[in-house]
Amino acid sequence: MALTSPGVQVSVVDESFYVPGIPGAVPLVVVATAQNKTSGTGSGTATGTLSTNANEIFLVSSQRELTQTFGDPTFYTDASGTPIQGYELNEYGLQAAYSFLGIANRAFVIRANINTSELTGSADAPGGTPDDGFYWFDLANTNFGIKEWSETTQSFTNKTPIFITSTDEGDWFTCGADCGKRINW
Repeated sequence: MALTSPGVQVSVVDESFYVPGIPGAVPLVVVATAQNKTSGTGSGTATGTLSTNANEIFLVSSQRELTQTFGDPTFYTDASGTPIQGYELNEYGLQAAYSFLGIANRAFVIRANINTSELTGSADAPGGTPDDGFYWFDLANTNFGIKEWSETTQSFTNKTPIFITSTDEGDWFTCGADCGKRINW
């Protein structure tokens, strides 16, 4: 629509933001949050962050209900208070659901079974008893040590190192006229 008068033209542009309605379509938002977060009400534990409710689908109808169920979205800052942009533990999924529920009234939300509070760095060495059946290495099928590559067979073979602990164990370094070094095993 345009209003025109001598020397003046006024245009009205509708730039309103809304979610186009697709009958029966409700988005599913997968979030990764810390476990046992405080509810958005300020007290109690947010029920959606309990380990027993991980991988359970919640139908959320408002921003308030979302923060009561999953807590407030957490975004980390450095020591000076500057936000850490793109940080892996920032709760972008929860923020996306919160933003969506600001313009719509229904979303399915599911919390992945990941406790992001366990992923933060620490200056202390890990401690405690490891869970049964969990290994850092596959000890049954891994060969550690020195290996030698064979171009002929295109494979590695394990080698046992020889430890020389004194000069009495043989002529192991010699220096000729060009002072080249040679190792005798």
